[in-house]
Amino acid sequence: MPDYRKLTDRRVKEAETSSAFMDALVRTLQAAFYGLLIDWVSGNIETVDGKMKYSASNLGKVAGVYLLFDRFSRQYKKTVLGGILDRAGRLFGLNKDYFEVVTEKPVNESVQDAARRLTLQRWGYNTTTKELIPGGYMEALFQNQGVARNVAGLVNRAIAGQMSLADFQKQFRKLFIGKPGQGMLERHWKTNSYDLFARIDRAANLVYADRLGLDYAIYSGTVKDTTRPWCEKHVNKVLSRKEIEAWKNQEWAGKIEVGYDPYLDCGGFQCRHTWSFISNTVAEYLRPELKSETNG
Repeated sequence: MPDYRKLTDRRVKEAETSSAFMDALVRTLQAAFYGLLIDWVSGNIETVDGKMKYSASNLGKVAGVYLLFDRFSRQYKKTVLGGILDRAGRLFGLNKDYFEVVTEKPVNESVQDAARRLTLQRWGYNTTTKELIPGGYMEALFQNQGVARNVAGLVNRAIAGQMSLADFQKQFRKLFIGKPGQGMLERHWKTNSYDLFARIDRAANLVYADRLGLDYAIYSGTVKDTTRPWCEKHVNKVLSRKEIEAWKNQEWAGKIEVGYDPYLDCGGFQCRHTWSFISNTVAEYLRPELKSETNG
């Protein structure tokens, strides 16, 4: 029998690697905007004796911060979205490999295309138009207007306080970039992208299962000190779709309270487990009491 755990571990590891990659990418882009803003302040804000001049002229120039951030945001969106799609593509490929082992035959292109199209559509990307779907999940990843307001506010206060350029650069770096994971763009990204790649993997696995007619799944993953009791109770067990859907009506610590979907959210926020759909034959082998159900 194929080593389903090894095949699933490859998907879980790729989801975690993708999350780390995107976190690093956002931090790199954040640093790039820091440099742009410092250059803009140095080139546009009048100074007297090395300090920003408190004047109507300088304060009026702060509107330029919004234009600078808008130009940056367009490139940021293009780069980050490209990263998401590239990393998602790796997960789609691993799911294809997984199901070719599960079904013991090649997965045809129509199923592969459906998995990619429907998964990305669920998360707010239209593969036909290659655009974000208005109001979709991914659109929220790029709504950084609040960051622009905060940056403009910092420049305004620096002018009003007649701060030196050197002091402003130091203060702005501390507030805008800060420690890893604490920068302004990073906080927005992490708040809105939580579990993104784990959920993409789960969604892709579900679409493949729907198209291939698979009705049983292993609740895959490992147990750690931080594992929720609910997950520890179910990890590596075979469940039917009916049993999975029944999770909607169950309660446990850590469950997502609003809009919980057992197929996509598993044990809750930052859950490291996932569903690995399997054939009826494998389900019966791993859980013999299902034979009467699958043969009924």
